[in-house]
Amino acid sequence: MTSPAPANSETTPRPPPITLFGGTFDPVHFGHLRVAQDTAAALKLPEIRFVPSQSPVHRGRPGASADARLAMLKLAVADLPGLAVDDCELSRESASYTITTLEAFRAKYPAAPLIWLIGVDAFLKIQSWHRASELFDFAHFVVLNRPGFATANVFSAALAPVWQGRATADARLLLNELSGRIYLQTVAPQAVSATEIRNMLRSGAADGAFASLLPNAVLSYIRAHRIYLD
Repeated sequence: MTSPAPANSETTPRPPPITLFGGTFDPVHFGHLRVAQDTAAALKLPEIRFVPSQSPVHRGRPGASADARLAMLKLAVADLPGLAVDDCELSRESASYTITTLEAFRAKYPAAPLIWLIGVDAFLKIQSWHRASELFDFAHFVVLNRPGFATANVFSAALAPVWQGRATADARLLLNELSGRIYLQTVAPQAVSATEIRNMLRSGAADGAFASLLPNAVLSYIRAHRIYLD
């Protein structure tokens, strides 16, 4: 299955784009939230949906259950306009393949542009993804680049089969075409990681140590359910 060819943006108005931000979110933290908010503002995206993965293929099993990660995400975005959570991957029994998610969204929203947010490190490995050559038939990919990371590393010769004919510096195309573009969005560095948070929880760090790392509602949920202690 492939999406229809991109329409002429001057003659065919599009519905608002559907923007998806996938990951384990184990746990969700301010780094995830700030990147999503900054990208939405920069690209004029009406909404970004966090899509927690069920069984990620390229990394180990999450430390928290699917239900717990979903609950934490909902708490994290509850008071943040423009951010939402979609549990589509958690409702599937199979591994979390991005192509499967994009196929489902394209079937549900045939006329809306689809945008997938992806970190630069993950993008560099995209050729190893399941059915990688089909991904761009369904969505645009916005590569979240970190400051100082050379553009040449993203648009390298090794990745030429991926970006040639797709890379664009015109963000308007993400809103006016259905799929097929790659856009580089540089985001502010985030001095926080889920691994660091899990290690701090296991070592017994006090609540105050997490004030700049994740929402208090998420920390309270983690404490109440004793997540990441084993």
